[in-house]
Amino acid sequence: MKNIFLLTLLAKMSLAQTEEWIYYNKAGDTNSVYRIKPDGTENEMVMEDADISDISEDRSKFLFSTNGNILLVDIESTDTLTVDNDGINPRFTYDENVIIYYKYMIGNPDGDQIYKYSFLDSSETLLADSCHRFIQNGIMSPDKQQFIFIQTNQDSMDLVIADIQTGHTSTLITLPNMSMPYVPIFHSYWGSDDYIYLNLPDINNVIQLFRIHSANGDDSLIQLTEENENCLLLESNDSHLEKLAFTGINQETGPTGEFWTYDFESNETSYLGNFDSSSWAIHQTWSPDNSKLAIGGVWETGIYTPGSIKIFDTETDSFTTLVDSTWLPCFWVGEPTVSVDESSESVPREFALHPPYPNPFNPTTTIRFSVETLHATSVLIYDITGRVVDVLVNGEQNPGNHEIQWNASQHASGIYFVELVS
Repeated sequence: MKNIFLLTLLAKMSLAQTEEWIYYNKAGDTNSVYRIKPDGTENEMVMEDADISDISEDRSKFLFSTNGNILLVDIESTDTLTVDNDGINPRFTYDENVIIYYKYMIGNPDGDQIYKYSFLDSSETLLADSCHRFIQNGIMSPDKQQFIFIQTNQDSMDLVIADIQTGHTSTLITLPNMSMPYVPIFHSYWGSDDYIYLNLPDINNVIQLFRIHSANGDDSLIQLTEENENCLLLESNDSHLEKLAFTGINQETGPTGEFWTYDFESNETSYLGNFDSSSWAIHQTWSPDNSKLAIGGVWETGIYTPGSIKIFDTETDSFTTLVDSTWLPCFWVGEPTVSVDESSESVPREFALHPPYPNPFNPTTTIRFSVETLHATSVLIYDITGRVVDVLVNGEQNPGNHEIQWNASQHASGIYFVELVS
């Protein structure tokens, strides 16, 4: 029995992300981008007079906004590409030479716009118009081929899916116009399971967490929580989360300080605790091993003012304040420490090799496989000539879901194959 996947090892980077860092925007007279170790031991400036907006999947490229310009910085070549068009909140797409960004259309009662820009030919294309100004837009699909936005009507809102390559748009569902200016209510996330997770009012007009399948529309709207207070799903720029964090909001008094997570695999919510009611928690980013959660927010002063980044440790049920006076978003980058012996409690129903992530990668990728019964198992890496260049697993494996990291720092960039053999 064999399973094979193709791997692409990118050219070596001069600043490979092998350590864990949290990148954030430090507020001041002029904002600057910093990065800090999750334990707070090191804190250093990355770029002055700029805001960080996104990091590519292979961690080799960064998107910054500064003085009405968008900057794409390649840390391998140190090249910088600039777009001078008053765009904000740029995001990487399926092609790291193609980005989308948001434009505030001041004085336009029909809303704001989302554009696509190609660094290859300097072309700009309008993808979305009439985007609701006070709602999070541009949420990307896991493959970054599509995004969603909210288009406003007189008494309702359309949840619209846009294809980044073709520009085609389609309305997934029409929702009541429930947004409140300057109050963060409507957040969403496009999960790897092809469901879109979003905040909607239930029959009692309490904002709950719902999900809707990205292909089925109205037929698949499912309520996931039944809380007494409004639930605020925290924004995230992470593409492959295993859990989503959300917090409670009282309609009259503001943040409750209570936090929960929703697990994609088990479809269950878990209570984290009550540890911060002094700020609006807005943003989430998870550690590579999913054991820690970084929560970014703004102070609860009636207007948006720079807030803090707090770290919640799911293993110790404790939290610490990492930095104060920051603007969103923030990014937790690095490589997870995993072992081939790690397995889930549930027993899979098949012997299978799952798509490695990330892929393309540099210099490490995580390879996941499932074993339904006790198996003599091998995980082999081949180059394009068919030569075995690494043996990652060779022996009996217990039933369960396993994962192991391949560090290819000693190999040349190019195409490789991973094979699971029983």
